[in-house]
Amino acid sequence: MSEPDGPISIEQWQRFEQALLFHAAAQDWEKLVVVNQKMTNALIKSGKPTTRMQLLARQSLAATHKGIIEKMLQTQQQLKQEMHQFKMQQDGLAAYQFTCASAGVDHE
Repeated sequence: MSEPDGPISIEQWQRFEQALLFHAAAQDWEKLVVVNQKMTNALIKSGKPTTRMQLLARQSLAATHKGIIEKMLQTQQQLKQEMHQFKMQQDGLAAYQFTCASAGVDHE
């Protein structure tokens, strides 16, 4: 089932924008990827905007997309830091447990 050729409505660009925001807020990365791919395909298919309103709708979509990517990169960095802290705590906990176990063996 193919869609007709021609410009995509401003409302459709707004729906893409709303879907990106919704799935990003929900941190539903799989659905966000699907929306992003559909949006990319629509952008490729539609070519350059032909009206000022089309241009404005796409600029708004682009700004939203950029903001979501920036937020995702921040979230990714935060997760990396949390994972590093967790690993360091695990290593420290393992060393502490080993020390406690060793101390228990020495007392017997």
